[in-house]
Amino acid sequence: MENIQGIGNRIREKRLSLNMRMSDVANSSDITRATLSSIENGEGNYTINSLFRVMQVLGISLSLDNEDINNNRDRATRANTKMDKKINRFVIMCTEQYASYTNERSDIVYKKMCEKGVINELINDYEDLHGMSTVYINDYIASLLGGGRA
Repeated sequence: MENIQGIGNRIREKRLSLNMRMSDVANSSDITRATLSSIENGEGNYTINSLFRVMQVLGISLSLDNEDINNNRDRATRANTKMDKKINRFVIMCTEQYASYTNERSDIVYKKMCEKGVINELINDYEDLHGMSTVYINDYIASLLGGGRA
């Protein structure tokens, strides 16, 4: 069974992989952002009900028969090049900025962007886009989504 820090790390990784802001997960889980921070940091200052609500929002299931999943993962799945990390941060930044621009939750915008292939376009065009302004990138994303806001 995973320790508290391992659970917190797994929750943070899942939230980031879904490009969700802490505030989005906290609101959807009916907890405070501070409680979510405690969960992700393995501080243990939260109720089991809060943990289960966060896990439900993120689509994480509880498994009592797995031994520390983080230690059993293949090293290749954990390895990221510096460029992969930069591109991932860039995609998260673009998603969150566009979500703020459209006044929508970042997870909803991310799903729409995935459905329309926008995420792949951002990854493919990273070299050209990463130095562009927020306004330019928001306009670019809007055009890929069909010309309007998400």
